[in-house]
Amino acid sequence: MTNALTSEECLDRARMHEQLAATTADASARMMHQAMAAEFRRRAEMAVDGVRQVASRPIIELMPNVA
Repeated sequence: MTNALTSEECLDRARMHEQLAATTADASARMMHQAMAAEFRRRAEMAVDGVRQVASRPIIELMPNVA
């Protein structure tokens, strides 16, 4: 996924993934495309039209580097 998309771009990506899910015979690929479509729809709902959504980034590392 890209980090900054408008609401309309998210909806376009959701439609693309729904079409890919509908046309694939691979069950795991279908499930992935359905999940991606749901995520892009969620992001589109959260976005205000014309405002780009920036993906959240972790604030701290959960696993420290071990030497």
